[in-house]
Amino acid sequence: MTCDRVVPLTLAYEYGPESISLEDGREDVVLRLPVNVVLVHAPAGWVLLETGLDPRPYRGAREHDVYTMGLPEFATDGDPLLDALARLGLRPGDLHAAAVSHLHLDHSGGLRHLTGPVTIQARELAFARERATREQAYLREDYEDVRWRAIDGDAEITPGVDALFTPGHTPGHMSYRVRTPQRTWLFAVDAIDLQQGIDEDRPIGSSADPDDAPLRRASHDRLVALARQEGATLVPGHDPATWAAIGEDARP
Repeated sequence: MTCDRVVPLTLAYEYGPESISLEDGREDVVLRLPVNVVLVHAPAGWVLLETGLDPRPYRGAREHDVYTMGLPEFATDGDPLLDALARLGLRPGDLHAAAVSHLHLDHSGGLRHLTGPVTIQARELAFARERATREQAYLREDYEDVRWRAIDGDAEITPGVDALFTPGHTPGHMSYRVRTPQRTWLFAVDAIDLQQGIDEDRPIGSSADPDDAPLRRASHDRLVALARQEGATLVPGHDPATWAAIGEDARP
């Protein structure tokens, strides 16, 4: 079972230090990073991977306690996720399935729009509910009232779309494999932030739980090896050039 359309979308831009995106990165180098989602048309219907950032706390604000290096910028003056869906003639109720890789605020901000179960790793959900804090970029108001479908490790989200367990950046982080007739996509999300990380063999530089730091390397290596084995297109989660190159509509 394969998918016939893959639509990568950039909903916003955020600012953060290089040290988050690259191991041994600099604190004083500020990166402008795209905040992305992927819409996939699978055999069973449309699937949303990630939900972006909630714009409401930043519009009209001068500063923010999480984004200390610059406020996020959004693709539209409305709600970025709803506007992106609308451009494709879709509403949240039209989605067959949805998933979120982890619950940092730049991935959880559109969850409030979703009514169906959202796939997440059980380990991520437990961490977000029991231990995570705002200082770690988790906003409980984003994910308190969501209907969840919790999984444990690699799993099928829907035929043609798989979850790949890639912990390290957060305790329950997951990436995605999307199969089309002509190619396989590996969306690393935050298991690999930048193309520079692939080119220089440098894992992402931050972990929500410091004890998970060794897992960043293991997840990085897993995705790079899987891309090589399957001849897949590996897409780092926040690389500006990569997301600009694949555009808003990547067909098989």
